[in-house]
Parts: sequence; structure tokens; C-alpha cells
Amino acid sequence: MSVLNSIYRRYAFRRTLSTLKSLPVRTRFDCDIAGHEAELAHRSVYGS
Repeated sequence: MSVLNSIYRRYAFRRTLSTLKSLPVRTRFDCDIAGHEAELAHRSVYGS
């Protein structure tokens, strides 16, 4: 993986994590993602 690709993926991870954390608490509980935001962001950017 190139350095530039690594930087882009890290940025995508941080952006995704920020988006998930900015969801209303009620929505996070309804979608069952409360407390698992980092894991979900990692899976969405880097795969399983």
C-alpha cells in the first residue's frame, strides 16, 4: 500500500468515524451502533 493511499484511507476512516459519532444518540441506539462506531468505521474503510 502506498503512503498516499494509506493517508487517504486514514482520512476516510476519521471522516466516517466522525459522521457516525455525529448521529443523534437515538439513531445510534436504534441502529445498534452505539459504542461500536470505531469498529464500523474501520470495517467500512479497510474491509473486514
